[in-house]
Amino acid sequence: MIKYKIDNRTLQLLNAQVNLTETFNHVLRTAPKRECLAFRLKAERGTVESTFVIELGSERHTLTLQNDKKMHLKLADFIEEIANGPLDPSNASNLYRTHADRQYGRFDVQDKQRVFELIRTGGVLSLDMGFDLPLHVAVHRPHTLSCITGILSIGKKSPRTRCFTACGTDVEIYGKVSEFISQIAAAATPAAHAA
Repeated sequence: MIKYKIDNRTLQLLNAQVNLTETFNHVLRTAPKRECLAFRLKAERGTVESTFVIELGSERHTLTLQNDKKMHLKLADFIEEIANGPLDPSNASNLYRTHADRQYGRFDVQDKQRVFELIRTGGVLSLDMGFDLPLHVAVHRPHTLSCITGILSIGKKSPRTRCFTACGTDVEIYGKVSEFISQIAAAATPAAHAA
C-alpha cells in the first residue's frame, strides 16, 4: 500500500495556515518513489473552533476542530488518513504514530539506565526517542582513564552528529552525556512540533 506522508515543511505551513481563513494548495508525497498527490485546503478560522475542507480529487472532506496548539497536527493526521485510508489496527505493519500523539526527544528511565551502563562499559546503543530514526550512541571507554570519547548521531542522508570527550566519575560523565543527548534531540525535533 502506498503511504502518503506530510513532510516537515508542509507541517510548518499547516501550523501557520490553521490560524488563517484562506484556501491553500499542498502536495503529499510517498517516501520511496516521491509520488505526488495534490490536495486543496480551505481553512475557516473561528473564535472557538475552526473548520477545514480538504479537497482531494473529486472528494471533499470536512473537519471541525477546537482551536488549540496541536490543531495543525490533528489536521495533518486527518489529511493522511484521507489519502491512505483508515489505519487497520490489526495489521502490525501499519504501526505508525499519528502526528498529534508523537513525543519527540522522549528519554525514558529504561533508556537512561542503558546509557549509564554504556558509559561504564563502552559500546554502541540505539535509542528510540520518538523520531523516525533511532539516536545512535557510541562510547569508547579506556579502563586506564576516567574519561570517555563519544559520538551521538541521528539521521541517514545528512545526520546530525555530536562528538565529545567527557571526564570525571561515571555519574558526572552520565550527566554530561544526558545533556548532549537532550541537545541533539532538541535539534532533531521538527520545528512544527517544537512549539
